[in-house]
Amino acid sequence: MTNGSTDDGRPTRNVDERLHGLVDLIEQRDRTDPLRWLREETNAHRRRHRCWAYPYDDGTVLGALVSALMPRLVLELGTALGYTACWWASQGAEVDTIESDHTHVELARTHIDRAAPRGRVRVHEGDFAAVNLSLSRTYDLVFFDGYEPPPDVLTTLGARVATDGMLVVTNLELDAGRAQSSMQLDEQWTTRIIGDLALCARQHS
Repeated sequence: MTNGSTDDGRPTRNVDERLHGLVDLIEQRDRTDPLRWLREETNAHRRRHRCWAYPYDDGTVLGALVSALMPRLVLELGTALGYTACWWASQGAEVDTIESDHTHVELARTHIDRAAPRGRVRVHEGDFAAVNLSLSRTYDLVFFDGYEPPPDVLTTLGARVATDGMLVVTNLELDAGRAQSSMQLDEQWTTRIIGDLALCARQHS
């Protein structure tokens, strides 16, 4: 594996070095969460409605990734009420986020209007497979935040990752941790796991 350049001419870094640096930044992050109110609102909504709107446990992890990677385009599968989408947009990224539950879509749009930079987040309502077909670009960062990460969906999401981009997968502890033990896309990817989060970067030849 050697260093090269991305499609727009930016130099790439050794993948292992890059992932190691990200893990260090996550562990040393600022743990102040300005969006805690939205995480708590999501949890309260789930308790009231007995639904599957689970927010990511600690958005400051995502904030550390955003600060380090500075993605311009983000794709997210699993909006819930908008907590993670607002984190991804916090440094100015454009975010496409996909949610199938109509009530959650409406609530997410309300919260995003309040908490995210205006016009940076687009909430797509519908099934992932159908919405994915309507998208025509690749992304600097792709985030899976569904119930548990099925291999076929991860492969489809991986195809949306730009040359020097990152696939981030959560909920590895579900299904008795089997996802964590099998969190490898193929030989083109290198994965580092921190907590219940997998950071996946494509190797460069």
